[in-house]
Amino acid sequence: MDPHNRNVEVEVNHGIISLGDGAKNTINNYHHPLPSAASLSWPGGPGRLSPTALAAGRFVGREQELRDLDTALLSGTGLIAQTVAGLGGVGKSALACRYAQLRQDAYSPVWWIAADSPDQIEAGLVALAVRLVPELNRAPLPDAAAWARSWLACHDGWLLILDDVCAPADVQDLIGSLGGGRFLITSRLAEGWQGLVDRPVTLGVLSAEDATALLRHSAGRTDLPDAARLSARLGHLPLAVVQAGAYLSQTGISVAEYLYLLDHSSAETFRQAAAGTPEDRTMAAVWTVTLDMIVAQDELALEAFRTLAWFAPDGIPRSLLAPMADQGALVHALGLLRSYRMVDVVDGSLSMHRLIQEVFRTPDAAIRHREDEAVARGRARSVDLLLQARPPIDAGLEAWQGFLPHADALVAHTTPAQDDPATNGIFEAAARFLGRQNLHHRAVGYCSRIAGFHERTQGPQDPATLHARANLAAACLEAGDRVRGRELLTANLADQQRVLGPDHRLTLASRAYLAAITYDDGDRDLGIQLLEASLAHRERALGPDHPDTLVSRGNLAVAHHERGDMGRAVGLFEAQAGGCATILGPDHFNTLRARYHLAGAHHAAGNATEAARQLGTIFADCERILGVSHPLTAAVRSDVAAVASELTQQPRDDIEQLRADLIACEREHGPEHRQTLSARATLGSAYLQAKDVRSATEVLETALGYSLWMLGPDHPATLRIGHQLGDAYFAAGRYALGTEMVREALADCERLLGPGEWETENVRATLVYMAGSYLITRIPGVRTTSRLLKRMRRRGRPDVHQGWTRPDTDPEQVRAAAAEGLRRCRTGELRASEGHLRVAADGGNSSAMANLGMVLARTGRPAGAEFWLLRAVDVGEEAASGPLGSLLAETGRFKEAQPWLRRGAATGAVDSMMDLAHVLIRTRRGRSEAEQWYRQAAAAGDPEAARFLEQWTALGPRRRPGPR
Repeated sequence: MDPHNRNVEVEVNHGIISLGDGAKNTINNYHHPLPSAASLSWPGGPGRLSPTALAAGRFVGREQELRDLDTALLSGTGLIAQTVAGLGGVGKSALACRYAQLRQDAYSPVWWIAADSPDQIEAGLVALAVRLVPELNRAPLPDAAAWARSWLACHDGWLLILDDVCAPADVQDLIGSLGGGRFLITSRLAEGWQGLVDRPVTLGVLSAEDATALLRHSAGRTDLPDAARLSARLGHLPLAVVQAGAYLSQTGISVAEYLYLLDHSSAETFRQAAAGTPEDRTMAAVWTVTLDMIVAQDELALEAFRTLAWFAPDGIPRSLLAPMADQGALVHALGLLRSYRMVDVVDGSLSMHRLIQEVFRTPDAAIRHREDEAVARGRARSVDLLLQARPPIDAGLEAWQGFLPHADALVAHTTPAQDDPATNGIFEAAARFLGRQNLHHRAVGYCSRIAGFHERTQGPQDPATLHARANLAAACLEAGDRVRGRELLTANLADQQRVLGPDHRLTLASRAYLAAITYDDGDRDLGIQLLEASLAHRERALGPDHPDTLVSRGNLAVAHHERGDMGRAVGLFEAQAGGCATILGPDHFNTLRARYHLAGAHHAAGNATEAARQLGTIFADCERILGVSHPLTAAVRSDVAAVASELTQQPRDDIEQLRADLIACEREHGPEHRQTLSARATLGSAYLQAKDVRSATEVLETALGYSLWMLGPDHPATLRIGHQLGDAYFAAGRYALGTEMVREALADCERLLGPGEWETENVRATLVYMAGSYLITRIPGVRTTSRLLKRMRRRGRPDVHQGWTRPDTDPEQVRAAAAEGLRRCRTGELRASEGHLRVAADGGNSSAMANLGMVLARTGRPAGAEFWLLRAVDVGEEAASGPLGSLLAETGRFKEAQPWLRRGAATGAVDSMMDLAHVLIRTRRGRSEAEQWYRQAAAAGDPEAARFLEQWTALGPRRRPGPR
């Protein structure tokens, strides 16, 4: 029998007929044959869509995915099936429903079936049959479902949406039995559809803009502050964004309060949702169903998933999990996780969605797979795997760059109470490497956990605890947290003296470090006294030729060098170099470095010829012993070229080599390392000397950003780079900006180094030259000198730019720097924020450019603020136009300010409206327009604007008050 022409009969009982006393009851059963499926057309009208998706009424973005569905389903003839696959909660059902809403007229009918089991699929077919023939509601379910199949086989033009299919096998028989029509399938499973569809549409998370719009829509608040921050915190996952928005709408809490709940009560927050939300559609439960499917197939996949939740979300090497099982079993387990999109593979490494990780790091006894014991087992396994994967301390930067993000995640997602010897071993290795790389700001968190672990397990007076505290103090100081670092160092030194004794090596090391910090913090006289006392103490306790004594001698020499006492500095450097050669050997690294410092002291003392001679021999020894690519070799080579340029009065000819050194240094150590910073500053100085001011400006801007970030605004290196950048700006014709930066560098040098220091005098001489040159260009009649200066500047700008090519910046680092700079701005740490914002602005972040401009304006540097705000506007940051206009208005440039303020006011910025109205009044023009802007600002809720309007109305049309 042809199943497509199957006849179905429905038995109908019309009741009991009674014929008086003793009557017989006759039951009449009538069998009505139903119309054949082929003869019955769709009666018209809408089909059936997902009631949940329709009721929500929220959909944003996904234009490309909708176009892809159009292309797949509306092109071609015959039966066509298309699958939308992706992570649970990513919006597959919403996309299918949106497509059906937009294309209802193209199909007859659109029919939605919840298809998470074969029984549900049968129920959906039965509902279709009953919609066509209501009498089929009395037929056996298999018969009604078979009739629906017959109808689908006899007609085309329909769209059947099978939502949340667990496996291709569940729908393969249905699709294979039909010859026309369209199937749209949604499934968490992304693999195994090759026999049914050509290419599944794999759905990812929303874009940042679409996720923010969805959050505002779900919350019913178009002016929701910090909506972008919350959507980013939720990883732009539609389910989480909608749940958060609905909860905000129901409770009336702010985004900040919801973020607080996520940070402090995450388990409850993941479980909570607005009234009416199905229990299985919360963040806490949505992935539990997927894990049930996974664990039914492979227990190892579940254990690997729990372990991966503790690593960084991206860049997880497969090799990290290798000790868990043999390769074949592990490949199968990870493949299963990937097929359900619980993990993904990017450039050969594993990645997980951040929110999934957070959910499954949070214990919740009420949710399967998140019990306390299961979460703790995943954490313990991740610690064990990281401990086994620690690179050797001398491994290359690439190995550590692959390891450190996962160690960082372990610090961030565990508490000190959970630390044990295994976690401490991971933290010690990471802190040691970061310290060697001079990345102390990243090492502070590790050092703090290490010190806390030793204090908790071994006591506050144990030598290991004292050593760990000393390392923490050093990391804080080197990271720029001078107050905390000095307090830790002073307190720990007192404990070391009491417990270890005043002559213990660790005690002497802390005393020497405190002396160096006192000197670096600006108390130069006291610092030199302490350095001399530390050197004497080490000579007495350890001997004059002990390596630690040689270090103290070198530190004191550096201090005298910076103070300008070159006679004393040369003598100390000579003694250090001689001691190192005797004790450590002539080829030891410390010996080479001491000789390099001695040559630098000779050069600073004015003996360039002797410096050139010594540098030549040191360079040959460094090449022989360390190799041509070693940082010390590169530094010596650079100084050889610099001194030769000075002696011959010719520009440096090693710029290409300096560029190669910088690229190699950045590749080896990363952009944050001090050696990279030194190489970048040297290259910028060389460009400036060669009159390539464009390249010099680009390189020195980047160098200043990293120096502010790593070393702080008061470090001598930061002052020196700021001085050079100001010189470069001036040479490029940006006179006001260049003069402002050099004037600021002079004030900082006088404050930190003293008015008589040689570096201070050098900056003062530059400022005097700038003042004279700028005055010459402004005096009428001095045309000859003016033309000469113009020709010099023209020669300084080559027609074809052959300068520095900025390396590709890490987008994640740029975003992190911009976020940290903004955070410090909000807490009032303006100077501390500047370095982060400069790094982000140099990486092309337009909002960081705007924020940097506003920071410079608030710290009294209008020329620099104008420069960065203009750059922000140029790259499309329209929000910077208002602050730029306000800055120009503050400096009295009212005519220039007006167009910028109009642009800012057009974006809805109340401050720009108010400032524009003020400017219009001050210029005594456009009073009526000023009143309009005051009214707009008042309507936007500005109380000052309302006060102005009240005064305006009270005084009448002829007497308008000016702004106060």
